[in-house]
Amino acid sequence: MDTPSPASPEDAARRLLISLRNPTRLLVAISGGSDSTGLLVSLKQALADCAISHNLVAATVDHALRPGSSDEARAVARLCASLGIPHRILTWHGAKPTTGISAAAREARYRLLADAAADFGATAIVTGHTADDQDETITMRAARAEDDNLGLSGMAEAMLYDRRIWVLRPFLSVRREAIRAYLYATRLGWIDDPSNTDRRYERVRVRQDRGTATRPLGVEAAERRRRLSRHAAELIAHCATLHAGCLIALAPDALDAEPAILRHALATLVAVAGGRPHRPGTAAMDRLIDFVASGSPGRMTLARTLVQRRRDGLYLMRELRDVLPRQIPPHASMLWDGRFRVTNRTGQVLQVEPRSEPLPSSVVGVLPPSMQRHIARISPQILTVGGMETGADETSIQAMVEPVFPLFDLFLAETDLTLADGVARLFGRKAYLPPPA
Repeated sequence: MDTPSPASPEDAARRLLISLRNPTRLLVAISGGSDSTGLLVSLKQALADCAISHNLVAATVDHALRPGSSDEARAVARLCASLGIPHRILTWHGAKPTTGISAAAREARYRLLADAAADFGATAIVTGHTADDQDETITMRAARAEDDNLGLSGMAEAMLYDRRIWVLRPFLSVRREAIRAYLYATRLGWIDDPSNTDRRYERVRVRQDRGTATRPLGVEAAERRRRLSRHAAELIAHCATLHAGCLIALAPDALDAEPAILRHALATLVAVAGGRPHRPGTAAMDRLIDFVASGSPGRMTLARTLVQRRRDGLYLMRELRDVLPRQIPPHASMLWDGRFRVTNRTGQVLQVEPRSEPLPSSVVGVLPPSMQRHIARISPQILTVGGMETGADETSIQAMVEPVFPLFDLFLAETDLTLADGVARLFGRKAYLPPPA
């Protein structure tokens, strides 16, 4: 298969704007580097050329991790003012972690951008990730192949953040050298962030060591992932049943599905049942597939999930280990066990803990007694501090309990949207926000 030619910044910007539903306000994340500066300038030029009724706002995240970052943010503000684009500086305040700084900075960056987008009334956030960034992402994931159950893939062209706003990456087909040539032609410069040459960061080491080799896998991998997720969603829709809000049953005919589809569906459901933000790795999934293929009744655990094989199908539920009580302050919300968000609507402290009372009659007689006891002990009950359990009617007033999916809820690639919606339907939760294009 021939590798598609890289796009120009102008073409990529125009293609994005034409694809969006009108009218749209885009928040452009601009650091002042060449990629994001080229993105902002090319989008503004494309709007003028195409006479499309979108408009732009911009924001710069100052992570406050090094001297000079605030001066750079102010320089970007001046650039935006010269272009007539409303701009805001977003500073990451507070103590910074001593480990995992890249991941923490990424989460802080998206949180600040999403909040700014809400203030601006923006429809989506646009970032300047390039084809070079895509190559680096694929290379990094290749180095962690033993943890990647789905094979090599890169960044999606669209990603839903925190169930509330889409992040669009129109430059994933554009090379950095093309962006810089474009900026040279428009007589605009950019800021070189010194952290981009700091080898303490994995991405920098990959960038410096990779040389000029490229891995043209992004588009093909994205389409493969999209197709696999669609088929996995169909399998879940036809074969999965939910009991008591926490036990997933798969009918026997699900196990006859195409191996890649079954593997993807099972990896997803294991993560959901265990309340985990990532699917199990390759080795764990290999063991699960061997266990399922054996056809023999039995049980195994992985990623906090107990998988039980019975003659009437496959059952997935949270294992009993470390399901712990937690207190919820008045008028606060918290994530319990990675599986439920509990909101305290009262002025007193409540406690959420594993259920001690029998399950609702809807599962009695449907599931064997041992399974009923198990899922009771992984289901939440709400008590007032001091041990008084709230009644059923009182609970619905005092606390709201809803399922959550760490696998999808914070960062959801567009390629997994169909599958995420399929899981949401299974649990009776509303669908995810559709992308703007």
